[in-house]
Amino acid sequence: MKTIKTSIVISFLISVMFIQVAFAQAVWVKYGWQLFKQAGNARSIALGGAQTGNGSGIPSILWNPAHYDEESDRFFTYAHQSRFAGIVNSDLAAFSLHTSARRPIEMVLLHESVTNIPDTRGLLLDWGLDGIPGTQDAGEGNGILDEGERLNEDKLKRFNQRQWGVYLSTVWKIKSTMFGVGIKGLFHSLGEYYGSGFGIDLGLKRPLWSGAQLGLVIKDVTTSWLVWENGITERTLPGFVAGISQVAQVPFIPVKVTISGDMVINGNGRSLDDDFRIKGMGGNYRLGAEVRIKDKLLLRFGRNDIATITSGLGMEWSSFTIDYAFQLEPPSSGLGNSHLISFSVDPRWLRSLL
Repeated sequence: MKTIKTSIVISFLISVMFIQVAFAQAVWVKYGWQLFKQAGNARSIALGGAQTGNGSGIPSILWNPAHYDEESDRFFTYAHQSRFAGIVNSDLAAFSLHTSARRPIEMVLLHESVTNIPDTRGLLLDWGLDGIPGTQDAGEGNGILDEGERLNEDKLKRFNQRQWGVYLSTVWKIKSTMFGVGIKGLFHSLGEYYGSGFGIDLGLKRPLWSGAQLGLVIKDVTTSWLVWENGITERTLPGFVAGISQVAQVPFIPVKVTISGDMVINGNGRSLDDDFRIKGMGGNYRLGAEVRIKDKLLLRFGRNDIATITSGLGMEWSSFTIDYAFQLEPPSSGLGNSHLISFSVDPRWLRSLL
């Protein structure tokens, strides 16, 4: 009976969202749902996001919902990330609910904030080159900050941007192939404006040969939407990701190496940042390498899909893992480098310490 009531409630909520979207003004956006594309734990970030074929830990479901590690006891993960010299701060909390559900369910909660953003609207004293209003000299009223003009700092206001996200995934295993579905929700506030949205990802993962795995993901398969308070709906086209990974044991020494690569095809057409192009679509690639020494120390290197070089370290025990990631931003950006620290822990081990 409880299952029937839950299904009715979920069906009602989805129907309301579909009706809301159907009667709203829709615009297609290229950079929608960035909260989910930039998130991850330190391992994922250090590997450049090349996690489609080989994911480890609950946060890897953000890259492929077919990831599921039924042998791991570390089913709580927390990560804090500071990007662009501290301008952007984000947090991630991930949980595994497979101990209390008939079907394995994994959840990731996300939060990102950008505070004290200056609002420069209405600041221009557009009085022309002489700086005196009403003289109708050159530059007066043209909407451009000309020589002799200034901004009225007394009218300067600041606002905040915040995003909250939730990602739920579950998997089915058919022979040797894992199939996964990920359901994501987003709430976005920008000053006095706010919007909420919903989307679905589909993924699969299967072994190819010894030590190799293939991953395939369709992102935003329902053309994920974000509905703002004014009725405008931002819609995101689906994207496709294919990834492959290979694990190899180094002979005679306790070192294991994992090499991963992803190919990301965007449904939004071409752009100047594309690494390759297929007909009318553009794409990028991600690369990652992890060196595991004695199953304790991990060295990581990567290149993400915006050509940022990444690296990181990890220490792993049976009930606890701590990881660090570093993103080397291009010097020309002037935005500084990014740092991320995360840890995963078995809550039962924590209880045993108390």
